Amino acid sequence: MDRAPAPYPRGRSMDLLYVFNRYFFENEYMHFGYWEHGLELKYANLKTAQQRYVEEFQKLIPADVHSMLDVGCGSGEMASQFLDKGYKVDCVCPPTILSHYASEKLAGRASVHEAKFEDLKLDGQSYDLIYFSESFQFINMRRAFEQCRRYGNQYMLVADVFRKDMPERGPIGGGHKYQDFLALVEEFGFEELANVDVTEFTGPGFDLESDAMENFIRPLVMVMGRIVNVNNSLLARFALFLNRKRLQRLRTKYLDNPGARNRDSFAEYKTYRFVLLKIR
Repeated sequence: MDRAPAPYPRGRSMDLLYVFNRYFFENEYMHFGYWEHGLELKYANLKTAQQRYVEEFQKLIPADVHSMLDVGCGSGEMASQFLDKGYKVDCVCPPTILSHYASEKLAGRASVHEAKFEDLKLDGQSYDLIYFSESFQFINMRRAFEQCRRYGNQYMLVADVFRKDMPERGPIGGGHKYQDFLALVEEFGFEELANVDVTEFTGPGFDLESDAMENFIRPLVMVMGRIVNVNNSLLARFALFLNRKRLQRLRTKYLDNPGARNRDSFAEYKTYRFVLLKIR
């Protein structure tokens, strides 16, 4: 019997996104794409852009790395690629549908620790490289540095979005403060070996999202609302009532002003970095 993953609230939206991408686009990646100049911005090219992201990410892996820990491994697709290249890879991910798929995909090849990275406890294991591909923003930064020092032999690689030092957050959420991250690098004494700004190449994904919200999600929500009203389903109305606050937050964030979530606002308020650190 397949085990049912334990609930992890933050993972629910990622689970839904994974199921959607896997079915409609045969795509198992969960990260931003790397949109090179000349690559047409459309969903049909998302998988290509995400594969380019992996290739750019891999360029920062030092030659003396043989073992890795993938923190927040998603469906395990990136870990699977690195295993194919001959690396020893283990994963850690909170228990969700994604971790369930990762365990199945990597069975016999890698261990998938179903836990938050902050709470991870390993018995004598350590890794040449501990990497975060868009998972760092969901982890307490100080605990991340502490755990990397505990289980990392040599390197820490972070690929994620950070907030610029500005008085307001802007229309796009997510990301730790970049200055706070740099302060922790200095506090822990880690050496910065590489720091690549890829905001220009990841930001276009928000134009794609904005288009999807305006031309697919908004009409879909309107049609579903009409169906509920026409059918006058008491159960459906009750479900909407119970979830009204959450639905309003989602509407405010994604539907009320989808045009505000674009590459320009992303570049104004965020910075996307590939940062390689030497653990000291």
